[in-house]
Amino acid sequence: MKKTKMIESALALFVILAVILVLSRQIHIGLNNIPDSVTEITEGWYYIEDGGQKYVTLPADITLSSGDSLTLYCDDITATYARQTLTTRGAIYRLIISIGDQILYEYDDASFPRNTQMASRVNCTAVLPDSSLEDTIAFTYTNPSGNVYHIPSVYAGSSDAVALYHCSQAAFTMITVFALTVLGVLSICIYLYLKHMQVEEKRFANIAFFLLFCDCWFLTDSSLAQIIGGSSPVIRYISFYAFMLLAIPMLHFLRNTEDLDHHPVIDAVTWAFYFNAILQSLLNYLLGIPLIDMLFVTHILLFGGSLLMMILLIRAYHSSRNEELRTILFSFAVVAGGGAVSLILYWLLKISWYEVCFELGIVIFIILLIRTLIITMVRNLKFRTEAQVYQRLAKEDRLTGMKNRRAFEELMTEVEKNADSYQNLFLVFMDLNRLKNVNDTMGHQTGDEMIIAAARCIEKAFSGMGFCFRIGGDEFCAVLPDTSLNAEQLSDRLDEELRICNCLRSRYHISIARGISNLRDESGNLKTISNWKEEADLAMYTNKGWIRRME
Repeated sequence: MKKTKMIESALALFVILAVILVLSRQIHIGLNNIPDSVTEITEGWYYIEDGGQKYVTLPADITLSSGDSLTLYCDDITATYARQTLTTRGAIYRLIISIGDQILYEYDDASFPRNTQMASRVNCTAVLPDSSLEDTIAFTYTNPSGNVYHIPSVYAGSSDAVALYHCSQAAFTMITVFALTVLGVLSICIYLYLKHMQVEEKRFANIAFFLLFCDCWFLTDSSLAQIIGGSSPVIRYISFYAFMLLAIPMLHFLRNTEDLDHHPVIDAVTWAFYFNAILQSLLNYLLGIPLIDMLFVTHILLFGGSLLMMILLIRAYHSSRNEELRTILFSFAVVAGGGAVSLILYWLLKISWYEVCFELGIVIFIILLIRTLIITMVRNLKFRTEAQVYQRLAKEDRLTGMKNRRAFEELMTEVEKNADSYQNLFLVFMDLNRLKNVNDTMGHQTGDEMIIAAARCIEKAFSGMGFCFRIGGDEFCAVLPDTSLNAEQLSDRLDEELRICNCLRSRYHISIARGISNLRDESGNLKTISNWKEEADLAMYTNKGWIRRME
């Protein structure tokens, strides 16, 4: 059975992954086939070498015999695509786009340096001038580390078409952000619902904060955000700090997990991430060290922290064999695997789409966690509901539905603790008269009906003013706090309900003896609980004897 569930869960995850990939591709195709789409400019490009023109078709790999810069020219772009927008990716070569002496675009990261991987994600965009300018357009690339250039395609189109093209390039990230946002909203709604139900499950809030950091990082790290933000370093700073603090909500998640709470390793790793963010900020502010040069420290922390958390989860699972821990362990393994692949793509292969594996890992990771927490939540709520039912039944008289003696004694304990807070508190002891005679002559079923009828009369008289109890076979009581009525008026209320009830019944007559006592004496001094109860009890038996004499 468990094996079948695992296979089904794996298939569901693959379906989700397939849906994301298909939607991403369809959005990309749809955006590239809109009527006003971008045009790829592949022909007409050339560069000067050895005194002659060498023509190339983009995209192209070009190797120069000498020099650390390459300039590509195209003669007819200005006339053909006047007032349109050009876009390409050449930031890794510090691209400059110019016409004659006029610079249309120049890559500049002086305010916030980027490494090769980040620069390769930047879209370089320039708006062409009026067609009356017939100068040749030039794309100048600089590569101080070598003479080999991998030149990407150049696209042209209206500003709207180019914007949609950039959106299509970021489609996967946008879909991921949307999915994580939906999951984040779901998590915070569940957390608030549980809080309303007085169930403390902070892990849903931890997931929501983690997804908030993920969304910030994915959005600000995307090429689309860098286009919108232009050369402003603010977006890059947000991206870096979101990434540096990304793991902290998940460390709190583990801290709030049973068998892992208050573990010193989790606290140590959490403080390490805080210290890393503070130290990098100080080094950047005081010494001017770029955050990009310290990025490897965050990567080491993420790798080391993930490894420690995996070891901790494995040890905790082997100790408890908890099903929830096993799923959490598997979830962390998925996201750690995605992060490891991303680091390999980033550092070793220097691939610009390094974040895709991590994004997929996070989506799967969160779905698994939320699924596990929801299952745990349902079980806990079911247990809590059953416990409340059992607790209510333990304090409820099954025949009348009134609170029983156990509930009465608990209330007495509470009254004793807070006696000073009551200005006026009446205790009414009541005893149903002639119940034994009714049981003997008319049967116990009729006797039960008489008890129920008496309970309803007592509730109608006093339930709106306080608490009513059945504390024995024919014994009842009521506790009435801060009522404006006196003992005689309270007794009259009960008599009125009994009169109405007896008018409607002819088989038996209901009569209830009662004794009423106030928690404070005439001088306003508090009585002890035992004296208070004894006074009400004696008053009831005095009233019972008077009723017998009257009858």
